[in-house]
Amino acid sequence: MGLNEGKFTANSSFHTISASGMTSCVNILKTLHICVRFVGLRSYLYILAILCYLLSTDMSGSYNIEPLAYKLNDNYSSEKNNDDIRSPEGIDVKVPESNGTPFRGMGKEELLQHSSKPFWRRLRMICISIILLGWLALIITVVALVLIYPKCKSPDSRSWWQNEIIYRVYVRSYKDSNGDGVGDLDGVTSKLDYIKDLGVGVISLSPTFEDDGNDGDFHIKNHMKIDDVQGGDDALQRLITQAHGKGLKIILDFVPSHTSDQSEWFQWSEAAKFRNDSYRNFYVWTETPTNWKSVYGGDAWNTSDVRTGESYLHQFLHNQPDLNLRSPQVKDELNDILVFWLNKSVDGFYIRNSAYLFEDYDLRDEPKLQNAAGDEYSDYNHIYTKNLPEIYDMFARWRTTADGFMNRVLMADPDPSSSEKEMMKYYGHFQRDGVQLPIRRRDLAPDCGGQCIKDYVNGWMDNLPAGRWPTWSLGDEMTPRLATNHSESFIRCFSMLTMLLPGTPVLYYGDEINMVDLSMSTSETSRKQPMRGLMQWDDTPNGGFTNFSTPWIGIGADHQTNNVKNQSAKGDSLLSFFKNLTTLRSEDTFRIGDYRPAIVDNSVFSFVREFDGKKGYLVAINFGNTAQTRDYTTAHSTIQSKASFDLTTGGSQSFDSDTDVDTSSLALGPMQGVAVSWDYVAKEL
Repeated sequence: MGLNEGKFTANSSFHTISASGMTSCVNILKTLHICVRFVGLRSYLYILAILCYLLSTDMSGSYNIEPLAYKLNDNYSSEKNNDDIRSPEGIDVKVPESNGTPFRGMGKEELLQHSSKPFWRRLRMICISIILLGWLALIITVVALVLIYPKCKSPDSRSWWQNEIIYRVYVRSYKDSNGDGVGDLDGVTSKLDYIKDLGVGVISLSPTFEDDGNDGDFHIKNHMKIDDVQGGDDALQRLITQAHGKGLKIILDFVPSHTSDQSEWFQWSEAAKFRNDSYRNFYVWTETPTNWKSVYGGDAWNTSDVRTGESYLHQFLHNQPDLNLRSPQVKDELNDILVFWLNKSVDGFYIRNSAYLFEDYDLRDEPKLQNAAGDEYSDYNHIYTKNLPEIYDMFARWRTTADGFMNRVLMADPDPSSSEKEMMKYYGHFQRDGVQLPIRRRDLAPDCGGQCIKDYVNGWMDNLPAGRWPTWSLGDEMTPRLATNHSESFIRCFSMLTMLLPGTPVLYYGDEINMVDLSMSTSETSRKQPMRGLMQWDDTPNGGFTNFSTPWIGIGADHQTNNVKNQSAKGDSLLSFFKNLTTLRSEDTFRIGDYRPAIVDNSVFSFVREFDGKKGYLVAINFGNTAQTRDYTTAHSTIQSKASFDLTTGGSQSFDSDTDVDTSSLALGPMQGVAVSWDYVAKEL
């Protein structure tokens, strides 16, 4: 029986796909392949969404199969035949009356027979599945991109200790507020405006805890009290309050390796007669001393006059006994010290002598170095007294404590003789976080050039664990000042390097005005060190440090001409350069932008800093003694041939802010650096 001519209308979930629909599916799949391969991931997503929409629309009715259709009804009637015909699914089909047009198309029975075949059933299911899978793939792709695609950095996406410059202050030498000849915390407070204007954001204070009055910084009696000479607890609280009001952070020195022998802890430990006494094992005691040597010379063991037949360990001075950090009680006490000061709004701690926190549990003798003939500290391989793995466990413990408070930081001072790989463990070990900022002391030869600087920078950057943050120390109270061994031109170049590299710079007080070490003879165990001279504020007899006639330490011989007051009045002074440099570093590109090495050779060290939507910068520094010209456009694809001038260290080559700099032929004088910029937009994926 045939069907009359007419277009059928769909009123059920029964679908039929024509050959043209199948061709469309194939073409769509080919199109998707082309999109993925040639137009990129982002464009592919848009096209995929549109095609899936069109495909679903296509399959749900846009391909009307003419003249095929069907109609649901309870009865079937026809002028030619009134017999009821049932479809294989039990659907009643009624054929409309003929209108006299010639018959076209497939008969009803033939249509139902073909549509019920397994092949066409499977084909329908396949096409529906393609639609569903297409939409599912789109959803999964979008969700995956949201999760794994690098997020756009915002200017505030770094922590404060990554954004700011650290200013290291030796408190006793910075400013005397009460006329006793010794610098104090109120003196630091009085200079907060100067520190803020310098462009730094963090003040790291030298040891301030109560000491025993001996001529040293680490003779600590009480870790929970500020020394009266420094102004006491109230002075610290005033400093913290006013510093925070100006947007500055305060970091305290934390010395967990030892105490003074005048500490109550040591006196109680030495007096302990019974093994179950709670303080007996607060320090490292033995009846059989090893061959260990003190850092400052002589044996590292001192015989007690109270605990008969026993000696205590002191890796530094004889009146600085080493704490036993394997004791649970000592660990708890040290943790309580951190909590005590964190509750007083201290922003972080600088862990000092951190390589010496633990010693060998079995107290074994240390081996001598090969060919060592003497019996000094330098003749031994200190495998049992320095850099023991337990120190990283302590860092993790203290990091957990600090993380319990909002936005706090831990710093530490690795032993300068340690390798870079050893220092990297300070960041974390065995998947446990350590300190955020290990501070490597600067150690540069007086004739350090481009290759020397490359070794200095790459030694840290190439070993830096993923997700960690480098630090660059310009100096501290344990290191000879930069100006003692280097020219001002070198200091400007080195400062530009450390300030504009990714990382946190540490600036030592006085280096911003080119202060040099004092000419003095002193013991290395004394608090009076050449690099701790009085801050040179002005040209008065004591440089504006104090009105007292004889301050605790001397002042530089050049203080009448080289001081803050004089340099502030000169636009080309080192102090003015530092302020311009810290201003440039505050740009988003330098704080959070990407770092790419550029040309590095025996004279030149250069690199690129980039941040999408901001400026791209080329920093090129000639550490050589002769003029150098380079084509920097060949070093990195994003370097523009014409760039704007931003800052120079000064030198024989002049730059004009109104004239573009030709980076394809950029000339630098001896010991000269420059920073130039261009608008930077990252390329699409």
